[in-house]
Amino acid sequence: MKKKNNANQKTFCGFLTEKEVVLLKKQIQFNSAWVDRYIKVIDLLINKEKCPKDANTLLSLRRRFQIALDESDTFRKVLWRHQQWLSTHCDESLDAVSFLVGRIKSRKQALIAQLAMK
Repeated sequence: MKKKNNANQKTFCGFLTEKEVVLLKKQIQFNSAWVDRYIKVIDLLINKEKCPKDANTLLSLRRRFQIALDESDTFRKVLWRHQQWLSTHCDESLDAVSFLVGRIKSRKQALIAQLAMK
């Protein structure tokens, strides 16, 4: 089954469309915000409220926290593989300036991904 392309949807020469890349980036940001909230709530319950570590609420929060982390890691890996594929397969037809700009952007995105993982 072929994927239909809408007129308003640009496609990369990679395996993800521009819309899919934007969607993945937004989901990573959304998950990062939730991870921060879960950390604050878990910290509050354990350190300030002295909630028992085996409490059902705490276990539920930890489970949701782990799901959000795993999901973000998966999305980052997909974006990283997409960027790697683009850098190896799409650079042959570019002129020198476009090639350099593309390499700078890919390095920048790689650094952003590495910083997000810390």
